[in-house]
Amino acid sequence: MKHVTLTALAMISITTSLSAKSPILGLDSIEVIAGWRQSDDSHIAAIDIQLEKGWKTYWRVAGGGGVPPQFNWSKSVNIARYEIKWPAPTVFHDYDQQTIGYKDRLVLPIIFHPKDASKPMKISGTINFGVCENVCVPVQSALNATLPARATVGKTTIKKALKSVAKSGKSTGVTINNCKFTPVKGGFAIQAELGSNNGFHKNAVGVIEYPSGPDDWLQQQPSTTAYNALTAHATLYAKNVSFIDRSKLRVTVLSKGKAIEIQGCS
Repeated sequence: MKHVTLTALAMISITTSLSAKSPILGLDSIEVIAGWRQSDDSHIAAIDIQLEKGWKTYWRVAGGGGVPPQFNWSKSVNIARYEIKWPAPTVFHDYDQQTIGYKDRLVLPIIFHPKDASKPMKISGTINFGVCENVCVPVQSALNATLPARATVGKTTIKKALKSVAKSGKSTGVTINNCKFTPVKGGFAIQAELGSNNGFHKNAVGVIEYPSGPDDWLQQQPSTTAYNALTAHATLYAKNVSFIDRSKLRVTVLSKGKAIEIQGCS
């Protein structure tokens, strides 16, 4: 069946500990897991997205035709900043396109940092994301939760998700040995050559990321691998980028359910 994107936006509202059956095609339920307060006064919670069997949602780099999640926490109370801890995703090959994401379920840990540790923390905002099988459905969900200062909710589930978060290249012996930036019409072709002390699986995929403007586009191309070398390719189409800051380049290697992340190219 042809891969079709629906342009209508489905909207649901979710609060802490609510996991009712969703009326949206492909989405079983979505829930805020309240988590726990840490010793440094930050709070770790998670969004639990459960899909109908065979459906998937996407990683921060979705790939061809995918819809990466977008967050807006502007209505939150006493939240200074937050960090998303992405579990290692799966690389899918559907309809001659490579997409990157999660099938059936995504537990997405998020660390929230307070403005004032002596006051309550409340998250209030929205997440926009896509769920796909033979059709793709864009979803917007309102997320609201008071983060408990003393209670612990869902610690086992969140810690399981945290175990698959990307490890650093330094800790795993993976390095970026060389980067090339070639001017092309409308932007730059980027090539990152990686080496590994332990070699790369033949199906390993290298994903290149670079911060740019909202109207810019980073198109991933297939990686090439040898035993101890992997080359990642992408093209950055950006109107207002005249040079590449090597320190801001990020490459993530995805292989066999694990992720390795390298920041910066010397």
